[in-house]
Amino acid sequence: MLLLRITILKRRGQLISAAVTAFLLLAFGWAMRAAPEMALQYWYLLSVPLMLGALKFGRRGALGVSCFNVGVLTLAFQASGQNFAQATAFVLSLLVTASSPEEAVRLARQFGDLRALDPQTTFSRALLGMVISAASAILLGNSVDHGRRTSEMLTRLYRRLSQYCPPQIVRAIATHEGAPAITSVRKEITVLFADLRGFTSLAEHMEPEDLASLLNEFFSTMTDEVLLQDGCLDKYIGDEIMAFFGDPIEHPDHPQRAFQAALAMQRKMRGLNNRWQERGWEPVGMGIGIATGHATVGITGSTTRLEYTALGSIVNVASRLSDLALPGQILTTRKTYWHVQDWVDGVSQGPTRIKGFAQTVDVVDILGQRVTRRNGETSVAPRWTEIISRVVNDSAYRGVLLWNPDKARSMFPLDTEEQKLAQQVAILSGYPIFRGVPSQEIAALMGCASVEEYPEGAVVVQQGAEEDQFYVLTKGDVVITVRDSQSRERHIASLSRGDHFGEVSLLFDTPRTATVRTVSPSAFLVLHREVFYGVLSQAPTLRRNIEAAAQDRQAQPFPLRAVEEAEQVAAAATASLGVA
Repeated sequence: MLLLRITILKRRGQLISAAVTAFLLLAFGWAMRAAPEMALQYWYLLSVPLMLGALKFGRRGALGVSCFNVGVLTLAFQASGQNFAQATAFVLSLLVTASSPEEAVRLARQFGDLRALDPQTTFSRALLGMVISAASAILLGNSVDHGRRTSEMLTRLYRRLSQYCPPQIVRAIATHEGAPAITSVRKEITVLFADLRGFTSLAEHMEPEDLASLLNEFFSTMTDEVLLQDGCLDKYIGDEIMAFFGDPIEHPDHPQRAFQAALAMQRKMRGLNNRWQERGWEPVGMGIGIATGHATVGITGSTTRLEYTALGSIVNVASRLSDLALPGQILTTRKTYWHVQDWVDGVSQGPTRIKGFAQTVDVVDILGQRVTRRNGETSVAPRWTEIISRVVNDSAYRGVLLWNPDKARSMFPLDTEEQKLAQQVAILSGYPIFRGVPSQEIAALMGCASVEEYPEGAVVVQQGAEEDQFYVLTKGDVVITVRDSQSRERHIASLSRGDHFGEVSLLFDTPRTATVRTVSPSAFLVLHREVFYGVLSQAPTLRRNIEAAAQDRQAQPFPLRAVEEAEQVAAAATASLGVA
């Protein structure tokens, strides 16, 4: 993007220079037509477009403008009523008569005498001056061309090196700015490892070309998310990515940047799987491990091969967490989670034994980004509670908020993030299971819920898997499908914004009875199993609504059973007609 902007600015500068040059030449041409003798007298004004042409277009610009200037001078001389052949002979005779240095000085004084206004002397002075100016402009154009070629070569070299080394390091080495490019320092960073799941078995039956295409697409997509958060891509290790945040570009919020990158990477992974399935490739998952701590960052290697990397136990912790993570999971340590717990939702998995470490590590499973900010781990920030209470309890304000946000902003001033929360709560209040639920219960829900986004065609839950989350659809549409005894997939229902699912399995401890797939880009409010039970214990009204919805779904006959019965009746009727 930066190189594109530079190219656009260069093109714009060239167009402006060309316009200025053309204007000056046209102005001089008009003056030549009105007073050709005056044009000859002030020939040096043509040096301005000549230099502009050399600076912006190099040697070709200097040659072009020089030829044009000589033509202008010739036309000016002819327009003054003089004989061009006689003037040329006069100039040659002057050059021939300069048989000594003293004679040459006298001729130079004659040419330089501005009081000599006869056309031949004026033309001679203008012609020789223009030759000298043209020679100087061509030399300047050569220098400009050389500098431009050098700049383009360095740009290509920078692009090429940036594909092998982190761009920040290439820039630091090239400009000799900053110690990280030449020394090793100890500092706090956040390390991220991302590893594909199921890649080894996939590689056994995929063609090498397809495998390379899959890896290149995966690395390209995930690297973009790392660089978007100013992270430093360390290396690719097989099908694994190592990156760290907080160096060489220092950001105090490097843990948050790492998690923003990780959440975006998991979202992009769902989109990649959709595209790969369309090509007939088996889906693969990605596990991510993140850890924050002190490491030694800088140049490491031999005298012939160097690399900019991070070293320390925290790197090993992140790598081991990545190995433990299931497809779609983001695992981190309790210490790292402490840095981001106000805006990221996570569930502790307890002390976990990690290979290579004598002591256990308290591992946290990251569920997603919180809907609201929190103070510490247990309470919603007072400001957010106030906003939720105002939206839920004031129906008039809620209506204005939904239909005229600008007017609502004057009634109750909110910043952009608060306005987004208020509108989300206003929409949520209209959903069936949230009708009549008091503000404190909705605040408890919003304080624990996280947000998950899925692209079109992504599988949200899979039939037969163990249910561990409750979903409320806030954007997009999904379809519910079931596989019958003959492995045929049947569409049994469609859900849109405001619908929910997952509560039956959580409340009755049953596996998922259907598959949920998005048919458009969708977003969900998500409650993990433990969080779901905790919210229900704090929200009796919401609990009654969810339990009633679950009982209604349990009481209804299984949709697939009804479909199969109808098919059996139709088959029997067809058979009887055939017999008749």
